[in-house]
Amino acid sequence: MKFTKTFAFCALFLLLSPTLSACGAESSGGAINLRVLNWEDYIGEYEVEIDLDEDGEYEVYPDVLSAFEAYERIVNNKQVNVIYDTFDTNETMLSSLRTGKSTYDLICPSDYTIQKMMSQGMLEPFDEGGTPNYDSSVSPYLQGQMDYISADDGEGNITPISEYSRGYMWGTLGILYNPGKISEDKGIDEDLVKFDMADWDSLWDSRYHGEMSIKDSMRDTYSVGIMRLFDSEITSAILDSGYYDDNLDLKEGVDANAIIDNITNDDLFKKMDEIFNRSDRETVSSVEDVLLELKSNVFGFEVDSGKDDIVKGLVGMNLAWSGDAVYSMDRGENEADETIYYSVPKTGGNIWFDGWVMPKSDSLHKDEAQEFVDFLSRPDIATANMDTIGYTSFIAGDDVLDLVRNWYDPRTYAMYVYHDATLDGLTWEDSDFLYDDDGELVYQDGTGFHDGSDFGSLDMTGSTYEQAVVNGTPMSWGEYQTYYNENVAESEDDMLAWDVVDLTYMFKGTLSEETSLGDTPDTNPYLFYTDELEEIEQDGETVLAGRQFYAQYPPNYLIPKLAAMKDYADNNRFVLTMWENVKGNNLPIWGVVVFGCVLGVVLAFGIAALVTKYRYRKLKVARRKLRRQ
Repeated sequence: MKFTKTFAFCALFLLLSPTLSACGAESSGGAINLRVLNWEDYIGEYEVEIDLDEDGEYEVYPDVLSAFEAYERIVNNKQVNVIYDTFDTNETMLSSLRTGKSTYDLICPSDYTIQKMMSQGMLEPFDEGGTPNYDSSVSPYLQGQMDYISADDGEGNITPISEYSRGYMWGTLGILYNPGKISEDKGIDEDLVKFDMADWDSLWDSRYHGEMSIKDSMRDTYSVGIMRLFDSEITSAILDSGYYDDNLDLKEGVDANAIIDNITNDDLFKKMDEIFNRSDRETVSSVEDVLLELKSNVFGFEVDSGKDDIVKGLVGMNLAWSGDAVYSMDRGENEADETIYYSVPKTGGNIWFDGWVMPKSDSLHKDEAQEFVDFLSRPDIATANMDTIGYTSFIAGDDVLDLVRNWYDPRTYAMYVYHDATLDGLTWEDSDFLYDDDGELVYQDGTGFHDGSDFGSLDMTGSTYEQAVVNGTPMSWGEYQTYYNENVAESEDDMLAWDVVDLTYMFKGTLSEETSLGDTPDTNPYLFYTDELEEIEQDGETVLAGRQFYAQYPPNYLIPKLAAMKDYADNNRFVLTMWENVKGNNLPIWGVVVFGCVLGVVLAFGIAALVTKYRYRKLKVARRKLRRQ
C-alpha cells in the first residue's frame, strides 16, 4: 500500500531469469530454500543483537534475515536459506504470480490484495497456533481490523482474512506539510497553515494552489476524493455517534477505549467503513469530478519522490503514508533544519496494513514460512524492523514499548544522557543514549559525564517511568514538570507542558507485566507523555498539530474515524477508468502552461545557441581567409 518503488526493472529481471526456477529447488545437504517476496526497504538491514534461544546469551547478526537463518539452525536444527526478492506494487506482484513463472513461500501484500488473493483461491491458511509469538504480541485493535475484513476463500466460505494472513506493518494516509515553507511561499500565517491541515478540504483551497504533490496511486488518491465528496455525510455520522462535539473533538467523559474495544460493532465505524468503500459507477463518476478539481490545484503527481521533495523544499505539502511522513520529518529536522508536520484530518481517513500470506503451491514450505513470520513477530525483531524502515509494526510487547519510549517519551530525555553525535562531526543517525559497561542507560547527573560535557543541571539518578527522582527527592512526573518550570526553565519557551497520549488500543494485553492501571503515565504503561503536540486555535476552534509520534501511533480519539479500503471487486473497472481519465494529463492546466513556457524558453535558447554557433563559425572562416590573403 505504501511503497510505489522504482524497482520494476530488477523485479522483471528476476522473473525472467532462467536461474529463478533453481530457487524452488532444495540446495545440497538437505537445506531448505525459503522464498520470500516483500516490498523494497521493508525489513531490518542493520546489525541486530538478540538472544535467539533465550538462554541469556546475546549474539550480533548482520541483519534480520541472517538472524532468522541462525535461529532455524540453532533452535529448530534446520538449514534454511532465505531467498529474498522485492516487488514495487501489489498489481505487478499479482500479475507476475499469475504467469506461473515464479513461486514463493511468503509474500507481503496490502490489505485489499490479501482479500483479492483469497477470493481467487490463491492462498494457504495459517495453522491455528502456528504463530505463537504473533498471537501473544499482536495489537488487539489491529487484529480486530483483520478479523473484520473477510473474503470468499475460493471454496465458497466467507472467511476473515486473518485466517490467511498475519499482519506486518500498518499506518494511515494523511497530509505531510511544512508550515514554514508554505508561509514563505504564500504569505499565510504558520498557525493558520497548521489549522487548515486538519481539514481535507484544504487540499482544494486556492490559497494552497501549486503547493502540494499527491500520490500517483489510484486507491490512495481515490480515498481522498471520497473524503471530499462525502464530507457532510461523514461529519453528520461523527456528530450523530454522540462521541464528538461540534468541533469533532471527543466529548469529555467519553471513553475512546471502550469504543475501540467493540469497534467493529460500532455504528460510527460501520458508517465510515460503508462510505469509505463506495465504488459504484455513480460514486466513482462524482469522485472523478472532485479529483479533476484537485488536480488543477496541486503541483503534480509523484510516485515515490514526495517524501524527499518536501525535505528539499520543492513542495510544501504532500499526500503521504505515515511511515514516509516519519522519514521526511526525521530528515527535515536533522538534515535541513525544517520542522515538518503530519495530519490526519478531523473527519478521519484511511488506515492500511500489509500482511504475510502463503501462496498455494506444491513446493510450499509451510512450516518454515510460519516460523519466519513468527520470528518477525518477536517484539525484539519487530523493533529491529521498525528501526530500519520507520513504519509501525503490528506487534506490540515490551521491546516495542521500550523503543517507543526511547524515541518519543520526554521522560527518557529527562532521565538519561543523550549523546548528539553531530557535535562530533558524525551523522544524526549515530546519535543515541549513553550506556554504562553493564549496558544500562546512564542517568543525567550534572557531573560532566562523557568528556567533561554537562548533560543537565538536575541529578535524575534513580528515576523510572513510574517516578522522577530529582536531586535525591522522589516526585511524580507531573510534579517534575512544575519543579523544572520553577527552578530550571529560563523563559516561557523553555517550560514543560507534556500532553498525554493513550495507546491502550496498541499495547493492551501484550506486556509481560501489567499491574493495576491508573490514569497517569506514571501508573499506566499504556499512557505516554509527549511534547510534540501543538494546540492551534483559530476563531474559537482548536486543532492539534502533530509530528512523528502522532504519525506512528494516532491518538486513540482518532481511531473510531479510521477505515480500511477493501477490494473493489467488479467495481474495479469503474475506478480504473476514472483514474485513467484523471491521469490523462499528469500535469494540471497551469502546470502544462508553465511547462510549455519553460520548454519554449529552452527551445529559444537552443535555437539562439545554434544560430550563434553558426555565425561564430562563419566569422572564424572569414578570419582564416583574411589571414591567407
